[in-house]
Amino acid sequence: MVILRKKLSFMAVPCQSQTWFRQVLRATMNTRRLALFAPLTIAIGAMACGLAAAQDKYPSGPVKIINPLPAGSSPDVTIRMVAEQLTKMWGQQVVVENRPGGGGLIGAQAVLAAAPDGYTLFAAGGSTFTILPAQKDKLPVDVNRDLIPIALTGKGGFLLAVSPKLGVNSLAELIALAKKDPHTIVIGTNPAGTLPHLAARLLVELSKTPFTVLPYSTGGTNEAIRDILGGRVHAVIETRSGLKGALDSGDLKALAIMSSERHEKFPDLPVAAETVPGLTAIGWQALVAPKGTPQAIIDQLRGDLLKALQDPHLQARFEQIGGMPFRPMPVADLIRFIEAEQKLWWPIVKGAEPK
Repeated sequence: MVILRKKLSFMAVPCQSQTWFRQVLRATMNTRRLALFAPLTIAIGAMACGLAAAQDKYPSGPVKIINPLPAGSSPDVTIRMVAEQLTKMWGQQVVVENRPGGGGLIGAQAVLAAAPDGYTLFAAGGSTFTILPAQKDKLPVDVNRDLIPIALTGKGGFLLAVSPKLGVNSLAELIALAKKDPHTIVIGTNPAGTLPHLAARLLVELSKTPFTVLPYSTGGTNEAIRDILGGRVHAVIETRSGLKGALDSGDLKALAIMSSERHEKFPDLPVAAETVPGLTAIGWQALVAPKGTPQAIIDQLRGDLLKALQDPHLQARFEQIGGMPFRPMPVADLIRFIEAEQKLWWPIVKGAEPK
């Protein structure tokens, strides 16, 4: 028993050679594990690098454009064409979601509620910048502060068109007729507070002519055209694309365009300001991003949108729907253009508010 106990005691205390053997065994096992898991480690590292690269590339997923106007409206058709072109360029889906109401306020709030990461953009109509800022004391959105202009997606002077049955061939003749019979000549427009409605008010103010301005709360221009055909309304103010069908059919006759100069595509169409100085009214739409969007994404959007808008196929599609060809402008010019529009329309907007 004594001998056995001594033997066991000897085995319980490792000798130097035993310690060395165990260290070699552990090192061998660790090397085998490393050899086994090395390919997996490399693969995971490569996936992580690829994911990081994909995240750095914009866009790496679908992009949403919120449109504050109803589906099927002229600006809606235009921005959907732009979205299709960007989809082709990026290889990522660009979808348009309509959020009408509140003069653009509902759409603006939806954009500002989203993350400012370039994946939710806003197709702001001109009225979003010219009407909402004039009401900023009452509303939770300040578009000048909260939205970053990227680029124009459409621009063109409003047309003043009349029924051929009215028997006038110029804006001067229309004004003379309205002054002869005060408040009998009715101009139909989109809802109160929209740019066509404000353009009609500007015509009344600058020409000192007693037109009756009739804004349609529902139906807008389409309803006005129906009433012109029925003889209840005599004139309408709208973009060329909104009037194209009635102009092509001969149900309407354009008297003037409310741009700053005659359009090269329609050189025989007089500018309204030639008869009524200062009568300029331009329909426009701009793609904007919420504040906080990274500058690198803003810069890429501006460059990519410029390429998309210059595509000959897209330009041809614009002309097919009656859109007025326009020249994209640098961002500094776009900001100055917006400021000039606000300076023109804010007094008119204030005057249009209920007393």
